[in-house]
Amino acid sequence: MTHTSKLLALLVVALVLPSGACNDPLRVNIPTIVPPGSLSDTAALGTLRAGAIGNFSIAFSGDHPDGSGGTGEGVIMYGGLLADEWIDSETFPTRIEVDARTIQVTNSDVDLWYRLLHQARNAAEKAAARYAALLPNDPGHAEVLNLAGYTYLFFAETYCSGVPVSHLDAATGKITYGVPLTTAQLLDTAIARFAAATAVANSDTVTADATAKQAMLNLAAVGTGRARLDQGNFAAAGAAVTGVPTSFAYLSEHSEISTFENNGVFNGNTFDRRYSVADREGGNGFPFRTVFDPRTPSRRRVTASGRPGFGFDGLTPQYNSFRFGDRKAPIPLASGVEARLIQAEAALRLGDTTTNAGGFYTALNDPRVVSAGSRSYFNPSPFSRTDTLTNPVPALAALDTSSATAAGGAINLLFAERARWLWLTAHRLGDLRRLIRQYGRPANTVFPTGPYFKSNPSVYGVDVNIPVPITERNNPNFTACLDRLP
Repeated sequence: MTHTSKLLALLVVALVLPSGACNDPLRVNIPTIVPPGSLSDTAALGTLRAGAIGNFSIAFSGDHPDGSGGTGEGVIMYGGLLADEWIDSETFPTRIEVDARTIQVTNSDVDLWYRLLHQARNAAEKAAARYAALLPNDPGHAEVLNLAGYTYLFFAETYCSGVPVSHLDAATGKITYGVPLTTAQLLDTAIARFAAATAVANSDTVTADATAKQAMLNLAAVGTGRARLDQGNFAAAGAAVTGVPTSFAYLSEHSEISTFENNGVFNGNTFDRRYSVADREGGNGFPFRTVFDPRTPSRRRVTASGRPGFGFDGLTPQYNSFRFGDRKAPIPLASGVEARLIQAEAALRLGDTTTNAGGFYTALNDPRVVSAGSRSYFNPSPFSRTDTLTNPVPALAALDTSSATAAGGAINLLFAERARWLWLTAHRLGDLRRLIRQYGRPANTVFPTGPYFKSNPSVYGVDVNIPVPITERNNPNFTACLDRLP
């Protein structure tokens, strides 16, 4: 996953203080607020785009977990906590509920996460509307449409069926309350946003930047392929990503300039020690630690005195991920490696797994060779401030029919490859749900189950998704989730 595409970077918007304020350090004229009237022409589009990207970053990766001084965690953290990528290593009962699969609608952290994702959706769609009115063919328009599509994907993959989508009229302050949308409707909406982004990118008459245009087309294609997998439309999923090069990666970029711009995966795990890398969680979880693989690097925290370290709770062994090694590490939202995994699944569903030269193994092996496509973002030092975080994944042995046999079948092999390549990028919960919904596996063979490692609760529950929080009942159209099915 090398960063070979020219990606549309996060803008830093600086507002200039009046000259009088420069002479008086105690006089501050709202330097961080953009007056609404200044957002009415094309000059404002960069500001709106930057805001949409910033809100999306928080919804995707967060900056610091609730209770650690930041805005909150993103879907990478809480989705992975409900799945088997993270275990809780701190004391908040709200996060313990998620880890133990016993989530209440009154859970205040769930309410925070839900609101952050809606804020990201709203910011992206409001920015897209302004682009449509002022500069419809600009590549920034395609980008915010793509980001909007991903918010709908995250709602579909993470929450129960029945998420309402409401809209605020900025001019009047009135809310148009949405009705509960089924998971299928959320996926349809995501695909519609990706289709709109594709149309905008293809109609670009504003810039001759072919690289930026192609990046937006690739981002829309991978998002479409992912949504089609969620729908069970495997042939359409494979077709959607055919033209995406393995070297493609669209990154959610981070920096150390402010807390809001930090990599929240690094902070929540390594710095704040509220999340620890899981391993075979509940007996059914994936062996992220005990089976070594360079794509999922982690190790036990060591204290200053050289002793094994624990999490924030002082009891849970703290294992830190080294995929994202500091606060400025970028995180891939979509990549050409994911495109190959989507194609592999499409081939699997066609039964093209019997020969090593078939589509299944060809797609799986493409990212495993030493090439642009076999690179990802890892850092061997958890507090490095100089590494560019583009250390390559070393060559991986080619997979073949014997690999599937050793894994217990081609399905197991595919989802193991997805677990490694897509680790900590908000894919795992959706994959576990698909194993139940599309491959007929019982939930208690997919999700962590049995005795829970903390005392309250003492056993895992049965949740396979996150409920819409009780605060949504302020919406007169909403009562509860339509269902909690996978």
